[in-house]
Amino acid sequence: MRRLSLLLVLLTALIGAGCGATPAATPTPAAGQTAPTGLRPVIMGFPYIPNVQFSHFYLAHARGYYADEGLDVTFDYNFETDVVQRVAQGTLQFALASGDSVLLARSQGLPVVAVMTNSQRFPTVFFSKTEANITTPKDLTREGVTVGIPGRFGASWIGLLALLYAENIPREAVNVQEIGFTQVAAISEGKVTVAAGYGNNEPIQLERQGIPVNVIRVSDYFPLASDSLIASEQLIGSNPDVVRRFVRATLRAMAEVIADPDTAFTVALDYIPELKSADQPTRDLQRAVLQATLDYWQSDKTKTEGLGFCNEENWRETHTFLRESGLLTTDVDVMKAFTNQFIKD
Repeated sequence: MRRLSLLLVLLTALIGAGCGATPAATPTPAAGQTAPTGLRPVIMGFPYIPNVQFSHFYLAHARGYYADEGLDVTFDYNFETDVVQRVAQGTLQFALASGDSVLLARSQGLPVVAVMTNSQRFPTVFFSKTEANITTPKDLTREGVTVGIPGRFGASWIGLLALLYAENIPREAVNVQEIGFTQVAAISEGKVTVAAGYGNNEPIQLERQGIPVNVIRVSDYFPLASDSLIASEQLIGSNPDVVRRFVRATLRAMAEVIADPDTAFTVALDYIPELKSADQPTRDLQRAVLQATLDYWQSDKTKTEGLGFCNEENWRETHTFLRESGLLTTDVDVMKAFTNQFIKD
């Protein structure tokens, strides 16, 4: 059944600012530093290439917060399907993965758990030139409107399905075009009317090109569980203190990035060689991406519950959507898919 094959494809979602670049396949010491002695080795897996959106991890490493917690952290960059599987297998201790990926993984016997929410709101958006007057999900069904997505996989596809689900719009009512990771060019050149992307990336690029855009945010219509820091049940059960210390150092740095993004951006340059050698307009764009990212880390819930809070309602709603959409073929115990026990210390 074609829908079942989507389960594996969906696990290949890219969390970062979507593009077609291939992530590094092997672990590399963060910022090229050698491993300190006497610290516990920990590998943190990212589902994307080095990026400013990971600045809190970079800052935690650069300022020695991980080392203060007795951890020697190495960063590894790869595709999400790989990092989820490797966390489950124990070859990675931590990774970033979306809530839908966690639930789909658990349905297939991969015991991964979200131990800290990275983005409080699902970042996928649908953007178009202002002149197209596309402002609501219903507008996507207008005659002649084409919706460009990288492919029928990942955050863009999940975001589109959730948007249509929330508004009771049949999938066949939308003219979907698979355009690869060419969203910015596809909109600017008029190849599609609307494109999927990340709220902290592609719309910013277009606006900096002088192209005003309208943006439909999936999170305004449906509360999908977004990307989270994940660990295995085995690590949580056998060595919860390692999880607690890693989360504590990361949240400490996250708060500092929010308070002083300019310094965090400067620190991140040492972890992103291509950006460090880039021209000023490219740096300015990525600085704007980081600023926009800060909004995704925060919500009304984080004001009362703290950064990193996992929202039970979002997880339950995501589970219901996946089940009713046929993407998840069996029920998953949602309360075992995430925990807030590590953000409280």
